[in-house]
Amino acid sequence: MLQTVSTLTNLIRAVAALIVASVVGAASWFGYKAFHAQDEQLAVAEQKLQDSLAKIDSLNRDVAAKQQEIVRLNTVVKLLKVDHRVARLTVLDQQADENNVLHTTIRFSEVDAAGNNVGVPHEFRIQGDVAYVDAWVVKFKDELVEEADPLRGTSICIFRRIFGEHQEPKNGFVLDPVGSRPAAYSHGSEMSDLEREIWSRFWDYANDPVMAEKIGARAAHGEAPSMKLRKGKSYRIDLRASGGLGIEPEREPPADRGNAI
Repeated sequence: MLQTVSTLTNLIRAVAALIVASVVGAASWFGYKAFHAQDEQLAVAEQKLQDSLAKIDSLNRDVAAKQQEIVRLNTVVKLLKVDHRVARLTVLDQQADENNVLHTTIRFSEVDAAGNNVGVPHEFRIQGDVAYVDAWVVKFKDELVEEADPLRGTSICIFRRIFGEHQEPKNGFVLDPVGSRPAAYSHGSEMSDLEREIWSRFWDYANDPVMAEKIGARAAHGEAPSMKLRKGKSYRIDLRASGGLGIEPEREPPADRGNAI
């Protein structure tokens, strides 16, 4: 009997020990799984964080690139719209002659960007009160203007003649002789081979697209903007970087700057 009880007790102890071991093992397993599950979650979270940071960095680079492109395009637009002051037309007098024909005395001056006279101003007496300024204009491709090419970074022109509304253009007053260099572009330097070629063969370039393409010109033609002149007023003649000539009145009479007659 005692032996049976002892055996039963030992069995109970063994079962209890087995149960405890199983519980401990299960707890350890669950603890291990929980630990590694947390570790995996941390790894996933870390990977997501790295992916997010990479996306943010990529977006920042994209934004920076777009901002640089916006700055570049704004610069391009400004360059294409730049007006270069190239000449001034000043009305000195307006009077009718004995036949009641109105004549206007004007001073034509080529000027630099600051409005100072370049070269020697010329005075003319035209018939009527509407003046035409005849010029040859070469307009270069926009990409050359955008790149601020030393010569082709803006349209260029040479003034041919000036005449009144009642005069034949062929009888107008000569301004820049054919083959000469416009004073506004001289800056005290020698005329380049390209400039000499352009002005000496202007109409060849105007009529031959292949020739024009070689020098980057998109257009070459004559222009003769006009203005109805008022006594005592002064007018500025501008050349758009990618366009042609324009005439507009100056707000105040100019002070005599530079060379005078």
